[in-house]
Amino acid sequence: MQAFIKQHGCNRQHCRGFSMVELMVALLLTIMLLGGMSQIFLGLKKSFSLQDALARQQENGRYVIETLGRDLRRAGYIGALAGHAIIGGTEGGVPENGTCPDDDNSWGRMLGSRIFGLNDTHSGYDCVPAANHLRGDILIMRYQAPWVVGGPGTPGFKDERLYLRSSLNRATLFRGKHASNPANSLAGARGRSSELVARAYYVGPSSSGHCDGVAVPALFRESLNNFGLPVAEEIAYGIDNLQLRYGVDLDGDASVDRYLDAGDPDLDKADDWGAVINAQVWVLTRSECPETGYDSRGKIYAMGDVDYEPADTAKRGYRRQLYQTTVTLRNPKHL
Repeated sequence: MQAFIKQHGCNRQHCRGFSMVELMVALLLTIMLLGGMSQIFLGLKKSFSLQDALARQQENGRYVIETLGRDLRRAGYIGALAGHAIIGGTEGGVPENGTCPDDDNSWGRMLGSRIFGLNDTHSGYDCVPAANHLRGDILIMRYQAPWVVGGPGTPGFKDERLYLRSSLNRATLFRGKHASNPANSLAGARGRSSELVARAYYVGPSSSGHCDGVAVPALFRESLNNFGLPVAEEIAYGIDNLQLRYGVDLDGDASVDRYLDAGDPDLDKADDWGAVINAQVWVLTRSECPETGYDSRGKIYAMGDVDYEPADTAKRGYRRQLYQTTVTLRNPKHL
């Protein structure tokens, strides 16, 4: 020790550590440095959370637009069936009547309109009970699935599921257990058998996504189960509103003469819906949770016949993105 003191040029009286003031200054500087680093970390975390939420919104918006567009383009597709024809078979088609019985398979068989809609209402439509419809339009469409069943290397028929069998000039509709019934044959013609697809889209409260105890709005789809009955499935959360307008060809020249909303007096019969040749679609996505400090009040989204103004609170609003597309219906009316 003596050697150490001598080497460093100090004695016992003058060899000492930091003073209390120096320690306090060092401690203060350390706290300031840690505070700055914490602010940077929190800012980066908030920025990441925001970007992640926006990315999910974009993904959900694109997915919904692509899904609706794919179904709209398929609406009315019945295999190789060309022109107008009556669909027979042991089940047969049922005219569209704007209802949705849940105790029989008639909803799927409403092939009188390849596309049908309701404008900002679920009234009289049993497929979408009041508690399951938040806002926006309801879109319904039907078509023959593009995948084949009942052949070599393909899935077999399910007894109660609805199927279509089609050729160039005829089609039959039947349940799987009646696939071999002569009434469902095509009189020597070679046809293809596929599932009947019936779908209804609408916005409702999510059954899986919640924020602060409040359900996130989501897009639901009614579709047929193995018993030919409509069942609901949630396909995308964070969907705040869905609006549609339908382009109608009034003079048969394959071009749109007017855009109408479901419920318009000129769009309330099966023949009117048969003249629809394209659809304008608006989809509004919403963040799952409100963002503190984000004031979204006063923002209005033009969606067809609706100028939608969300009822957000001050300085705690939801971020939204609006998507729009126009889809041409490829398949002519068959019934």
